[in-house]
Amino acid sequence: MATPFASTSNPNGPIKVLDPASVHKISSGQVVVDLQTAVKELVENSLDAGSTSIEVRFKDYGLESFEVVDNGSGIPPKDYDYIGT
Repeated sequence: MATPFASTSNPNGPIKVLDPASVHKISSGQVVVDLQTAVKELVENSLDAGSTSIEVRFKDYGLESFEVVDNGSGIPPKDYDYIGT
């Protein structure tokens, strides 16, 4: 009888860790549908960039705009064309 789930305890098993490029491609396909998710994603980006200070500002409770300001490493200029895509 076949096992319905693969085991992660066997390093030679069928489950493998994805390489960072694949993770980025999968994550890039996410759709943000509400303010809470948008803010969460940007704060996570700040943390991933090594931020030690993060400030979130809302204009009209986020209905008009919001911004996330941090002291992280930032986005490399070569990646500017991909912002918002």
